[in-house]
Amino acid sequence: MTEARSYGFTLVELMVVVVILAIIVGIAYPSYRNYMTQTRRSDAHSILTQVANNQEKFFSNCNRYTTTMAGTLTDCTGGGGGLGYSNNLSPDGHYQVTIAGTTIAGAGTTTTAFTATATPVAAGLQAGNGALRIDSTGVKQWNKPGVGWGSWTKK
Repeated sequence: MTEARSYGFTLVELMVVVVILAIIVGIAYPSYRNYMTQTRRSDAHSILTQVANNQEKFFSNCNRYTTTMAGTLTDCTGGGGGLGYSNNLSPDGHYQVTIAGTTIAGAGTTTTAFTATATPVAAGLQAGNGALRIDSTGVKQWNKPGVGWGSWTKK
């Protein structure tokens, strides 16, 4: 008399596989999320560097900085002119860019310095990751949560 064999997995074998997968995911997911946050932060680095370069081009054309993202780099009339962007979002849309201008006493309304700030879009993965900024002197800073403003370069 032969005994019938059943093929398949036991419940214990399936539970062992589930536990192993849970451990792997528990270790890998936070690392993946951190990697994605760092990658998306490069979106802010890129747009702020471009804004600073375009500000210098605008300054060489108009002898002042602008606080407007839209407009052309060569429009120096009145308060016109901009940096040539269609909106104030970074290329991948993870950050919103604002430009603040400052004037020096005696210079009238001529913008003699600027600070461009990239703030994470509220609904994205970057929310709560802190803003980045660059100014007309080339200082690059990151408002790291819980730490405050510091250099955005890795140490």
